[in-house]
Amino acid sequence: MGKKYIYAKKRYTILAGIADFVGGIIFAIAGFLKRPRKDFEVKKITVIELAHLGDVLAVTPALNLLRKRFPDASITAVVSPWGRGILEGSPDLDEIVTYRASWFDRIEKERFSLYETISFLRIMRRKRFDLGLDMRGDFRVILLMWLCGIKKRAGYDFAGGKFLLTDIVSIDAEKRQDTHQIDHNLNLVSSIGGGAGVEGHDRTLRIFYSETDLARAEEFLKERGVLKSDFLIAVHLGSGLASKCWPIERFALLIEKLVEKGKTRIVLVGGPEEMPLVEKIGPSPLPKVINAVGKTGVKQLAALLKRCDLFVGGDSAVMHVASAAATPIVAIWGGHNKPSHWMPLGKEDIVIHKKVRCGPCGLKTCDDLKCLKLITVEDVLDALEKQMRRLSKT
Repeated sequence: MGKKYIYAKKRYTILAGIADFVGGIIFAIAGFLKRPRKDFEVKKITVIELAHLGDVLAVTPALNLLRKRFPDASITAVVSPWGRGILEGSPDLDEIVTYRASWFDRIEKERFSLYETISFLRIMRRKRFDLGLDMRGDFRVILLMWLCGIKKRAGYDFAGGKFLLTDIVSIDAEKRQDTHQIDHNLNLVSSIGGGAGVEGHDRTLRIFYSETDLARAEEFLKERGVLKSDFLIAVHLGSGLASKCWPIERFALLIEKLVEKGKTRIVLVGGPEEMPLVEKIGPSPLPKVINAVGKTGVKQLAALLKRCDLFVGGDSAVMHVASAAATPIVAIWGGHNKPSHWMPLGKEDIVIHKKVRCGPCGLKTCDDLKCLKLITVEDVLDALEKQMRRLSKT
């Protein structure tokens, strides 16, 4: 029998088990979870993904499948404020609602707001959704769906809270990372109403930047002396977690070696919180290095990455934005999670990964970081040069 819950800490596993057992008995007795009748018509759907930018991007193929399965339904996405820009302009959505999930804050930690939560619940209850989907598998989101009064509530059972769901997708928690998150999301949508499998469905990440965004990215580069003939490589120094970050001194050496190439230009990308990493790179290679860190919103970032010939960086939201922009990728992958769960899916993308006994660990920080220190500058240069030869621009 496989692992039932995803939690690494035993106490959380015990708590989830107790909650499912006790909650299941209480709800069964009270009759709160009566199944909708078979001829139940789904007219209003909400899809909830309150986590990080990469998680929201991974939902976009599932939204496309959901639109195809329910072409006449109204579809609302619920995301945290930082995820809104990913979905704005999506033809698969009728509305976007934001709710700040404080437990997913990474940059500016804020306390849980009861007032904000009650306001959110009131808004959602007024909308009277027929179907809700928790894309992550999160007890808190499942509880929110129930409190929102959503009639059909679909989600996973590996984090607890299955007694609050009407449609359950069971997954062996131990094998969850063997399947890509995009496929998990597609499978959840497919499971509604006993739908067919998702084999052959488009797995492409989607972000909806405009021609204006592309023009501004081109102007930004032109002002900094980038020519059309220059081979442009986007470098992302950071990641959402310290345990996913390749040592900064290796990035510095990598950039130094790359700028030695005749017409190769480097553009540093990322959020404003990553400026300290840029400062650690030092001034020596900067004449050929463009600093765009903290200077773009998510759509402008996508447009800038679309203009780049290559992207190199770790497992991060920026990497997924590069994937959505169809920019070829060299991913520097540590041991936080398996590549099979979150790696870029471009046909020519290269993932550099060294297996270690302690991975996947799921840690936010790591004092050892052996998984990433095993990846050398030469490993990354070899992968970049392979991509550059393939693209025939050097």
